[in-house]
Amino acid sequence: MGAYYHVYLSPKPGVTPEQVEKTMNMAVDWFRHKPTYWILYTTSDAKKWYSRLQPLVEPGGQVYICKLDRSDSWGFMPKQFWEWLGKPRNK
Repeated sequence: MGAYYHVYLSPKPGVTPEQVEKTMNMAVDWFRHKPTYWILYTTSDAKKWYSRLQPLVEPGGQVYICKLDRSDSWGFMPKQFWEWLGKPRNK
């Protein structure tokens, strides 16, 4: 069963957006809500994601990954976000 993770990613100099997206595509699904903030739906844990993202950030970048608990949430986000968050996922 999958889980949601919130990821802050500031790549090291020289890493392209295409390289970042290629790595994020390892998730079952993802949503980028700001240039450096992503929400992943994945079957992998935070430690595995760190190992995937580490080459994009060291040295000179930053990454933070935490499991996202949707059981107590509220907010004002674009319609596309709510549609993405609410869609069924079979993986």
